[in-house]
Amino acid sequence: MAVRKEGFEGPVFEKTLLDVERGVYVEHWSLSGEVFGFKGEKAWTIQKRRLRGGLQEGVDIVRLNNGSLSITVVPTRGMGIWKGSFKGNLLGWESPIKVPVHPHFINLDERGGLGWLRGFNEWVVRCGLESNGAPGEDIITDNMGRRKSIMLPLHGRIANIPASELKAFVRLGKPLEIGLYGSVWEASMFGQNLRLSTYITTEPQANWVRIHDIIENLGGTRAEMQLLYHCNYGRPFLEEGARLLLPIKRVAPRDARASEGMDSFLSFRKPEPGFVEQVYFFELLAGADGWTKVVLEDKDRKKAVSISFNLERLPCFTLWKNTASLEEGYVTGLEPATNFPNQKAFERSKGRVLSLGLRERFEAELILAAHIGEAEVLRLEEDVRKIQGLIEPKVFDSPIPEFSPLG
Repeated sequence: MAVRKEGFEGPVFEKTLLDVERGVYVEHWSLSGEVFGFKGEKAWTIQKRRLRGGLQEGVDIVRLNNGSLSITVVPTRGMGIWKGSFKGNLLGWESPIKVPVHPHFINLDERGGLGWLRGFNEWVVRCGLESNGAPGEDIITDNMGRRKSIMLPLHGRIANIPASELKAFVRLGKPLEIGLYGSVWEASMFGQNLRLSTYITTEPQANWVRIHDIIENLGGTRAEMQLLYHCNYGRPFLEEGARLLLPIKRVAPRDARASEGMDSFLSFRKPEPGFVEQVYFFELLAGADGWTKVVLEDKDRKKAVSISFNLERLPCFTLWKNTASLEEGYVTGLEPATNFPNQKAFERSKGRVLSLGLRERFEAELILAAHIGEAEVLRLEEDVRKIQGLIEPKVFDSPIPEFSPLG
């Protein structure tokens, strides 16, 4: 998926909205499908603007609207997706943080490495790239060749690094595709030099958005890498009686708190003030094509959301249950990843920290979709059943050493 030159070239139109190296920056821009003859039900739009005031001052957002589904991408926050909607249904959640917060206002080292939470309100936020998971100490070799202990913050830095390049594009073939390309650099002198290149795409009237990420090591030596997609859902899909459907090979609670909920770990409760999070680690099954599917359906089985991804690339899955009060953030996180979100040192000891050689690339892709109607939900249930097949899930009631340091 190479980035092509700006303008018409074959069946592709592109517009550069940001290019730090070339000194290009476009503050406001929009494009409508009507330019290409798409009207009525087939109409779609791409709109870019800069936000002003408060903690959102200087944040750039781009809204892709395919006519049924719309998403708001935030280049200033690592090309995360702030919110989405499908036929009037919110994709995302209502966080106590109401606006996309500019990274200028985030101190990741605050509160013992929990500063990441000061800006946490996205529907889809990447965690990585040097590290993700719980904050904690790690050992590095500094610029003088000495072994040194450092603190790694919660979920890494990529979500609070502004993009260096941003392009909108339209592929005019059949089917037509609209999308964004962005690049984000996580680099340091005497440290790692990783580049995230992402393509976020959809089609007119589609119920899905595709994220295709490429991470490349541009440093002079091997570099470690971790990547987790924190996909967060609240109402209307999350509610009392909502259920999670997924093809399970093994599942275990992260800690004693999660063990308390093993009798109902695939169902959800109503908002409860002061609820203490529960986290579950999964090894999933895949279909013949190597892909798996995770589904969150409402209590009436009339609407659902799904995430599809390749298990070879993203072999670990985490369920984060945070059914606190609406004011505190009533949300669940569905999290495909290269690793479990434990401290990096533990994940390294289990062989779940990737290492990229010079110019080596890692690619991951996931498809997030929304589904309305009983027939659609029943079809999703059947998809999961087919992947599960006759394999009986192995369910552990307490943490296990392979998945969690508390095992």
